[in-house]
Amino acid sequence: MGLNGRRLFGCGLGFFCLILCSYAAPLSFEDVSIAKGLQPSITIKEQSPLQLPCEYQLPDGYLQSNSVILRWRKDSKTLRQVELGRMGSTTSEPQLETMLREDSRVSLNKDTGSLQFNSVLASDAGQYQCQLVIEGSVAASSSSGVLLVIEQLKFVPQPTSKNLELGSLSKVHCKAQGTPPPQVKWMRETQLPLPANVTDQNGTLIFNQVSNEQRGQYTCVASNSQGQISATVSINVVVAPKFSVPPEGPIEVAEAGTAVIHCQAIGEPKPTIRWDKDLTYLNENNTDGERFSLLENGTLEIRNVRPEDEGRYGCTIGSSAGLKREDVLLVVKSSKSASNSIVTRIIIVIICLAFLYFVLVLGLKVWYRYRRHLGKVQLEDGLANGPTDGQEHEHQENEPCLTEANSSKNLKSKLRESTILEQESQVADDIV
Repeated sequence: MGLNGRRLFGCGLGFFCLILCSYAAPLSFEDVSIAKGLQPSITIKEQSPLQLPCEYQLPDGYLQSNSVILRWRKDSKTLRQVELGRMGSTTSEPQLETMLREDSRVSLNKDTGSLQFNSVLASDAGQYQCQLVIEGSVAASSSSGVLLVIEQLKFVPQPTSKNLELGSLSKVHCKAQGTPPPQVKWMRETQLPLPANVTDQNGTLIFNQVSNEQRGQYTCVASNSQGQISATVSINVVVAPKFSVPPEGPIEVAEAGTAVIHCQAIGEPKPTIRWDKDLTYLNENNTDGERFSLLENGTLEIRNVRPEDEGRYGCTIGSSAGLKREDVLLVVKSSKSASNSIVTRIIIVIICLAFLYFVLVLGLKVWYRYRRHLGKVQLEDGLANGPTDGQEHEHQENEPCLTEANSSKNLKSKLRESTILEQESQVADDIV
């Protein structure tokens, strides 16, 4: 057979082997099994250690030539898994498998296959199953087992002491968990009945119109078949801090002057007062003790003010009942700006006086013109409505003392008054 014939024979043989391998039987998992798995139901107390068995049988040949994974599942979700054999690069293992979060309490023993819990919690309850996965296919599975956890009697969360605002509607909660579900109730110190306006609704204390008589010690008691637990808290009645004299501004002060920023507060317990400048608390390390002083009533006094003292000053009042803060702007005026301010004020005063003078003169002018016009009207009426012969004769009979000379005198007086009014009006026009 020639060289070409041998090559042709070799290629045909290789093609035949390829076809034969492609139709080879799939992997058989008959010799892969889980000898010991879970019991159908497991009951355990909370905070107890636990070991779930998964004893598997797997020939060594699988570990050397196949990808083998031991997996534990809880409620159809992967809890833990570990590699037992070679991981193949073409494995069909799902990449989107849902994994439960890591927990240091739970570990998987690679040699025995058991799932171990250092301390069981109520959240560990559920359905568990152990599996062997070979080349992405489930080769063997244990029977499913249900884990039941007897939850320990406990408060969730632990009750804590509280400060209640005077006159408010407040609630204090007490919740407990356990198997079976516990009963919860409140009582006052030394098993006294609850005070007026305080009710217990399923473990929640409700304070209607909080008063000083309601302060004291209260005990929450939870009980079931496991026993009884209790927690005592202190209820204190407070008045939230409020500003009686809040900082008001902006405050302007001349350089080298004294700035006084008021801040007073009320509350129960008595609130403390702290000052800050641009959100930085004032203390002996960042202030000049000779210039900065805090008075007993909370007022901040700054003597010999400097330009760098300008900024926002905040007053924070606080106690166990809460915190509040208000701030004010302090503006420092230099000596030059102060002198300019004085000149500006003088100019404004002069302008105001000139305006008042103009208004006064204008008013006088209007008044004089009105008087002149009124005099002319009276004069014209006197000339136009002079007495007739009959009226004059009758008038003379009624007033024997009124003579022609007197009538002429009155007319001259009116003319003189009109002349004076014209002169006064002319003087007013000259002034304007």
